[in-house]
Amino acid sequence: MEGVHPPQRKACDLCYRRKIKCDGQKPRCTTCVVHNSDCTYDAASRKTPSRKQVAVQRQRRECDLQSRVETLERQLGAVLEKVEKLERRQDASSSATLAYSEDAAGLANQASGLPDLPSFREVLPVVERYLATFNSVLPLFHPATLLQTVKSWYQNPHSRDPVTWAVINIVLAVVHHTSGPGDWSPIGNTATYLNNVQSVLTEIIMRQTDLVNVQVLLGLAILFWSAEDSGPALILIGTALRLAHSLGLHTRKSSKHYSPTMAMQRNRVFWIAYILDRDISLQTKLAPVQLDSDIDLDLPPSEAEEDLAGFIFAADGHTNVNYFRARVELARIQGNVYEYIFSVSAQNLSSEERAQNTTHILRSLDDWSSRIPPGFHAATLSQPYYPELSRYFCILYSTRLSCRSLLSFGSASDSFHYSEWMKRLQEYGGEVATGQVVSHAPVPPGWQTLADASREYIKLFETVTSTDTFFMRMTLCAYTSSLITLIANRIFNAHHDAIESDMEITKKAMMNLDGRVKQSGSQVRDALERLWSCVDLISCQNIPLSPRSPRLSFLGGELRTGFVEPPGYQYLENDVLMPSTDLNWASLFDERI
Repeated sequence: MEGVHPPQRKACDLCYRRKIKCDGQKPRCTTCVVHNSDCTYDAASRKTPSRKQVAVQRQRRECDLQSRVETLERQLGAVLEKVEKLERRQDASSSATLAYSEDAAGLANQASGLPDLPSFREVLPVVERYLATFNSVLPLFHPATLLQTVKSWYQNPHSRDPVTWAVINIVLAVVHHTSGPGDWSPIGNTATYLNNVQSVLTEIIMRQTDLVNVQVLLGLAILFWSAEDSGPALILIGTALRLAHSLGLHTRKSSKHYSPTMAMQRNRVFWIAYILDRDISLQTKLAPVQLDSDIDLDLPPSEAEEDLAGFIFAADGHTNVNYFRARVELARIQGNVYEYIFSVSAQNLSSEERAQNTTHILRSLDDWSSRIPPGFHAATLSQPYYPELSRYFCILYSTRLSCRSLLSFGSASDSFHYSEWMKRLQEYGGEVATGQVVSHAPVPPGWQTLADASREYIKLFETVTSTDTFFMRMTLCAYTSSLITLIANRIFNAHHDAIESDMEITKKAMMNLDGRVKQSGSQVRDALERLWSCVDLISCQNIPLSPRSPRLSFLGGELRTGFVEPPGYQYLENDVLMPSTDLNWASLFDERI
């Protein structure tokens, strides 16, 4: 209806907003008079919306919300597309960075004064080989850390430092040094990488000490470990241990603030230094640097955990042994061997005290051997289907055999390979061969165990196919000691049960030795040949020989069979071979091994 307006509310605008009762006085209500305000009725009233209005408002909000969701979905799709493009660009950038770093390596190295390294594509397989072989039993580097270090070197060519460069060179050199011909396609050579590291050695030693400095020095010590000149290894291991002490690697307390992974790696680096120190000590007959009383660390774990560094598994996939721990335990025994044979205090011991010490160490070696699972014994690994395990354990057992040999043959007065004992053996053999009254045979303590171990060791040695320089130099001393033992065992016990098999083993080993030790000269081979001749003369004394009986002989440095009159013997009537009175037995051993 026209002219009809909705009823006006009773409260004025001021009272309505303040939610107070309005008396409706005209022209102004009391509240408006008090506040000196106009008394108006223009403000819209707050009425409860109808259901229809509510439905319209809800629909409006839903439409608005749906519109916003669609907008967000479009924006999210655009963002995801941009992320994918960025990821593709990043991958391309990484490849480009590596390619750039390889192309610009010469410029970057030239700026830093460091010689070039092979490309990343060439180096990465070598690093992976190192981690899968040598580093798996002597974990000098943490695998993930080493891989990241190598990758960073090539990705950031303008932020390179000499220590990282030295680490890469150490890895390349070790892989070369521990690989035989045909094992892989080499890049560069050991000497080049070794010279590279030596060129920055002063900076590695003198700069702020970190774990990587010690690792580089130990890597160098490993490369010189098997060298003919032990002087560099002696200096390097001494320096490495002093730096290790400055970092507190020999105590648990110094590693408690590091992450478990870093603390474990610090422990491993120290134990590798300990192994090298003990081994080089015996080689040089000089006291080790590290004292056992100054170590507060747990040994590497004996049970396999998440980190399997140092563990070796048998063919069944379950039987395992911590090779690294076994080597540390053997290094402790090596320290005892030095103390009881070569130390100054050992020279003042009585014969009874020395015998007691020898018995103690031999028992320690027996106890160590008993903890090695049967699946890793030399007799088991001598089977043809254990090529990789044979190599590792042949090196390990060479250390054990060298300890036994030193206890049996060695003395502080030796001028070369067991020279004092060899001299006594020579005198004994001379008496036997010339028919004199035989004096007491110079049979060392623990002889039977040594003879058995030597027999098994030679069998194991012959199964190793990869005869690289490192392997040969680490095992040659034990191999030679085994041959001496088996040949001497024929003198001491010419009728033992294994005489025939020992003869075959020894003949084959002598022929193999002839081809394998040429790189070290002929002294070892010549001394063994003379010892064999000595044994041959003794075994042939007063024994009629058929003119057609083949005999073992050495002509022109080559082992072969033939009808040869042995030196120092002459054929008499009825083909009886008798010793010559003109033989100078001392001449058989006048050359050093």
